[in-house]
Amino acid sequence: NVIKAWDLGVATMRKGEICQLTCRGDYAYGEAGSPPKIPPNATLVFEIELFNWNVIQLSSDGGASMTMIKRSDNEYDTPEEGMEVEVHIKGSHEGKVFEDKDVRFFISDADSVGVLPIIETAITKLKKGEIAEVSVSPAYGFGKSGDAKLMIPSNASLNYEVELKWMEEQLSPWNMDPDKKLESALNCKGRGTEFFKAKKLKLALKHYSDIANLLDELDDFSDEQKKSANELKLAGRLNEAACQLIVNDHDAAYTTCNKALEIDKNSIKALYRRAQAQIGLKDYLSSYQGLQELLKLEPANKAAKQLSARALHLHNAEKAKEKKRYNNMFQKFAAEDARSKASEEIKQAEDTSNDATAVGSPNDEEEAKHMETETAETAES
Repeated sequence: NVIKAWDLGVATMRKGEICQLTCRGDYAYGEAGSPPKIPPNATLVFEIELFNWNVIQLSSDGGASMTMIKRSDNEYDTPEEGMEVEVHIKGSHEGKVFEDKDVRFFISDADSVGVLPIIETAITKLKKGEIAEVSVSPAYGFGKSGDAKLMIPSNASLNYEVELKWMEEQLSPWNMDPDKKLESALNCKGRGTEFFKAKKLKLALKHYSDIANLLDELDDFSDEQKKSANELKLAGRLNEAACQLIVNDHDAAYTTCNKALEIDKNSIKALYRRAQAQIGLKDYLSSYQGLQELLKLEPANKAAKQLSARALHLHNAEKAKEKKRYNNMFQKFAAEDARSKASEEIKQAEDTSNDATAVGSPNDEEEAKHMETETAETAES
C-alpha cells in the first residue's frame, strides 16, 4: 500500500515523466506519522519518475487495453448494466482527432449514441471522475471497412481518451424509505417500458427485474403502500415474462409467471403467459389445464380459448406420435422375434439332418465292405 498522495499523483503521470510531488500530512502518514523517521502530520516531498504502468486488458486476445490517466478517490462503484452514464470521449487516429464529444446513454445501449462496444467495456471499469486512455486494434474498432464519415481508413488502430463524468446512483433499497422505494420502482417501470417499445429487451428486462429487488421487503410499508408496491411488483413480473417469451426463454418465463401468481393467484395475464411458456416447454397438458382455470375466471377470453385449443391439439398430436412410435417399436421387436425364431428352427433342422447323416455312415461303410468282398470272391471264381 502507498500513501493517498501517491495514488492521486501517479495516476496523472505519463510513461517516462518525472515530477516533484508535495504531500500534505493528511495525504501522507497523517497524525500517526511513520516512526522513527517521519513525525506526525509531516509534509513530504518526493521526486517520482514513472517507468511503466499497469495495463488493463479489455479483451482476451490483447486487441484492446486501457491505462489510467486520472484516478478518483470516489467511493462509488463502477457503472453496471442498465445504469445511465455521461462520458466525454475523444478518439484519434495517428494523432488526428476524429471525434470529441459528450454522450449520455445507458450501459448496454452505447451503440445508440455511436460508442464502440469496447469503449463501453472500458467505461464499466471507471469510477466517476476517472479518465483512461484506451488503445483499440482494428478488430475492435472499425475493421476492414473503416468509417468514411469519420475519415478512418481500413484496418486503423485507434486511441481514445475516456472520462466518466457522471453516473446515476446505484439502487440501494437498504437505505431508502418506502416512498423512495416506490418512486424508484415506478421509475424502473417507466424506463423498462421505453426500452420495451424500442425493442431493447435486455435493458427492458433489467429495469423490470429491478422493481422486485426494490420492493422485496415491505415490513415498514403502510397498508396503502403495500398495495401500491404489490401492484408495481405484479406489473414488473408480467412485463419480465413478456420479454422472456419474446426471446424464447420459456423456462425463465414460467418461473417469473409463478412469482407473479404468488402476488395475485387470479392474474389473467400471469395465467395466460405461463400457459404460453408451458407450450414453449412442450408441457401441453399442463398448459391446457392452466387455461381451463383461466377460463373459469374469465369465460369469454377469446385469446385463452384459442390458446387452449392449440394446447389440446398439440397434446393430442404428441400422444398420437408417441403411440405410433411405440407401435413401430413393438412391430420391430415382433419382427426381430420372428426372425430369431425362424433362425432357431432352421438351426434345429440342420442339426437334425446332421445327426441323421452321422447315424447312417457306419452302415454305408459296412455295405461298401460287403460289396468289395463279393466283388473279390467273384473275381476269384
